[in-house]
Amino acid sequence: MHNIKKKFSSFYKITIQKIFHFFYGHVTNILNPEDDKDILIKKVNLQSNNYKIFFCNKTRVYTDTVHDTAYIKDSKLINGPSYQYRRLKEKDPGLAIADCKLNSVLKKGTPRIQRKFKGTVFSTLSGGGGNFNYWHWMFDILPRFHILDSALKSIEEIDYFLFPNTGMKFQIESLDLLNIPKTKRLSSLHYRHILADEIIITSHPYTLLNNPSIDSLKIPHWIFDYLRKKFLDKVIKTTYLKTFPEKIYINRKDSSSVVRHITNLDETEDTLKNHNFSSLTMSDYSFSEQVALFYNAKEVIGLHGAGFANIIFSRENTKIIEMRSNTSGDVIKNLAINNKLKYFDITCEPQTLKYNDQAGDIKINIDQLNKILSN
Repeated sequence: MHNIKKKFSSFYKITIQKIFHFFYGHVTNILNPEDDKDILIKKVNLQSNNYKIFFCNKTRVYTDTVHDTAYIKDSKLINGPSYQYRRLKEKDPGLAIADCKLNSVLKKGTPRIQRKFKGTVFSTLSGGGGNFNYWHWMFDILPRFHILDSALKSIEEIDYFLFPNTGMKFQIESLDLLNIPKTKRLSSLHYRHILADEIIITSHPYTLLNNPSIDSLKIPHWIFDYLRKKFLDKVIKTTYLKTFPEKIYINRKDSSSVVRHITNLDETEDTLKNHNFSSLTMSDYSFSEQVALFYNAKEVIGLHGAGFANIIFSRENTKIIEMRSNTSGDVIKNLAINNKLKYFDITCEPQTLKYNDQAGDIKINIDQLNKILSN
């Protein structure tokens, strides 16, 4: 029975691919953007970081919403802005951008109905992380606007904006604060295959590599400057800061992760309560409230996770305490140090899923926790 279902599923997929090949053709080759006169490339330098902006006429975008996005012109895959995330080696801890020849459209085509848009579409797609994850939205998606600003007189020149997703609360409010009209927002979850008169794409805002602990993964400082400039002043002028606690515990009750927990959670949270920490669930707060929370806080603690993205809004010398496995890497540590915050960590051997990544349950050393909190 299982083999019959498997064969039927394979037959169905092949049939669907053939149908869409008939309508939209095969993606037959790889195009070097420098060789096409209808693709304009502008180079941008931001604090010694080099980026490219691609202006592509009569171009299609197809995405699987997770690992692959293809920019296609005249049945050719554009090398550079197109991406395909893969583990370059079997034991690599994370995904990196692989060779363009591995993009799925070269084999499967574009098996989604194409939607046509007149005018210019700015694509911010960067992989599945931006769909629902706060960290990736903050550092992979929003900084692209600043790269784009360097090449345009006004953002009003853009007719549509293609995002990984537009339905999360923090996505809606952050785009509102950036004055992106709702009528111009497109979600790749609904528009997986589009054709536009012009597609604009930027380089990724920071280097993507497999190893999260190496220095080259440090997020460039211009990104922090940009996000603070766009959000911090607006928020603190309209939010009553004294209503927020000075000691924050990010409790991750809203996390969908099933592979990263604190095994002695009750004991850990009782200890934090004894040190007057307020247990907060980030999704209970609006985007503006999260910015204000971290700006007002003097101490922040939590299990390794996306909520720490907000420490870029914290004031200098704020105490940041990360509880993590010894395979999580130094991403949050780098973020804290680069923003002149006081970083401490409680690093533990994972008790489960001992892979070289951020997964795995940990048990917190309560004596060490008390020592750090009492310092």
